[in-house]
Amino acid sequence: MIESTLQVSVIVPAYKPGDGIRRVIDSLDTQTLATDQFEVIIIDDGSPDDTFDRLTEFARTRPNLRIERIENSGWPSRPRNVATKMARGEYVVYMDHDDSLFPDALRRATAYARDVHADVLNVKEMKTSDAWWCMPALAEGNTADIRADHRIDRMLPMVPHKMYRREFLLENDITYPEGRRMLWEDIYFNVEAYAKAEKVAVLADAPFYVWHSSATNNSKSYGPLDMEFWDRLDDLMRFIDATLTGPGLAHEHREALLHQYRGRVVGRLGKALQNATASETRASVARARRLQEQYIPREWDALLDPWNFVRATALRADRPDLLAHAHRLYGGLSASVETRRVAWVDGILEIDVTAHWRGQAGDHLTLERRGTRIGLPLPEEFGEILESPWIDLTDTIQSPSLDLGARSRDDHAMWQLPLAQEITQTDVGDDGVRLTITGHARFDPATVAGGDRADPGVWDVLSVCRWAGLGRAGRLRTKEQPHPALLSGTPAVAYRSNKGGLAIDLRQQLRSVASDGGATTVTGAPDGARTVLALPRVVVTGKTTLAVDVLLCDTEGSPRPDLAPMAARLLGENGEARLELDAQLPAGSHRLAFRTPTGTVKSRYVLTRTTQGVELSLAAAAPKLPTVAKAKPKQPAPRKSLLRRIARRLLRR
Repeated sequence: MIESTLQVSVIVPAYKPGDGIRRVIDSLDTQTLATDQFEVIIIDDGSPDDTFDRLTEFARTRPNLRIERIENSGWPSRPRNVATKMARGEYVVYMDHDDSLFPDALRRATAYARDVHADVLNVKEMKTSDAWWCMPALAEGNTADIRADHRIDRMLPMVPHKMYRREFLLENDITYPEGRRMLWEDIYFNVEAYAKAEKVAVLADAPFYVWHSSATNNSKSYGPLDMEFWDRLDDLMRFIDATLTGPGLAHEHREALLHQYRGRVVGRLGKALQNATASETRASVARARRLQEQYIPREWDALLDPWNFVRATALRADRPDLLAHAHRLYGGLSASVETRRVAWVDGILEIDVTAHWRGQAGDHLTLERRGTRIGLPLPEEFGEILESPWIDLTDTIQSPSLDLGARSRDDHAMWQLPLAQEITQTDVGDDGVRLTITGHARFDPATVAGGDRADPGVWDVLSVCRWAGLGRAGRLRTKEQPHPALLSGTPAVAYRSNKGGLAIDLRQQLRSVASDGGATTVTGAPDGARTVLALPRVVVTGKTTLAVDVLLCDTEGSPRPDLAPMAARLLGENGEARLELDAQLPAGSHRLAFRTPTGTVKSRYVLTRTTQGVELSLAAAAPKLPTVAKAKPKQPAPRKSLLRRIARRLLRR
């Protein structure tokens, strides 16, 4: 046994990482865990460029960074295995060479893993291209041992970016399968780790890892029209079949095989067949049917959701035409999720929503009633493989679910919002039925981040609708006008983004509380020495005083270079908000704009100083919303709010 001298070893296989390795290093440099409590091992997998020299330079100023170089193996498996044997930490964490950790990741995860004595810890991972990545496994919160409840589904997604007890891996000889092209090597590793672990835990209330999506993902080079895809999938399903055996693993055995069956056998094949040649179709369907017959008993098909049941039935009947057709029908359905009401109440943004499924024509999806059963009609040709050409949805009629989440544009952190919902049925004609979900959600800036305060910045509210095997994610659509608020020192504006989604600005980064405050009256001295604008649209909770820079602009809203910005105060107290300018307002008419951390927000307010005093009017054109560029993958430096959050956690311990 190797004596543990460090809390954690971070292992990074690297092969021509380019600028991505800088993101890895930066995120490790900002860890709140002391550098003498963790080490970083980067294995250069024989990169033909200057990678090793760059890594050596990084290590020169970082005593806890160890660099090794091996002959190119062609895949991350061997570098990970080599580094695991070198590691000295009590736990190991595997990173890819262009991703990042949240600043408190290592400290929080090791503390929790130790507290619950976990062999494996599934963590909260964000993916830049998929906001709902990993979220289903986290929905039930922190869990000390999912293995006790036979919940292998809560190990998903089975990527390597988790935390493992090092001695557990070494004692059980758990390694990544090596080879030049070893698709899904992380699934092999995690399936074996789950099977041999005493405790597998989930840490849901602390963001841990960011997967920065790129076009270099190796798994994208495989597809169901390549025989190599089926060779590797056959190997994987055989491994799952052999590994998840023995007492207490029957449920996990079935669920793990069904997961591959749904997603890779009938799911990906149906998509691939859309553009397949006749020979590609014959070859890929033959391989898929072989896997189906070898690993999936026919009676398991009944455990599938309705849509995948149709796909599986088409495959068993050797009807690739119907399998491809089912995929097109599935792809033609969409979800509509919109706000009905948005309002700040006692410092919390209340969000009422309505959702329904839409058919291929974009209208509200209408189901068909047949006696006591309700389902979705299919084209007549599906009657050749089904008892009736429709999808029976009777047993799922109360199961559609809607989830809402808030995602930070700064660091991609995603948090699910509390949501109460109900499903109603509406009869349409003699035999039609429509389903509608109504829900009430709450965005509480003080608690949204796993019980902690939301970091300042812009947050998008996103939705995902799931039902009967369907899943559709997107922005929460809204037509609401901006809702500005002052929340005990925090500025907040809920507004409709340029892309039509509900967004919340907690830093006056893109929206200004003053600009959206709906000023209708102005008071002040005739000489303009003091000007006060009442802001009746601002909802006020508690007391707030914020410094604001006001820019004096021409009638088109362009700042006048001959006039210096004016200092002002944004005040909220006793349920009312106002903007106070104490400096002298120059004579003439001035359209106001407000400086933000990222630019300038125009307003419609025009102040005109006359000999009688100051008058307020509104410019004819409403201010154009700033164009929001897609968030670039980055790892933010620790902010004061984050450090305060960490301090609160430590005090609670």
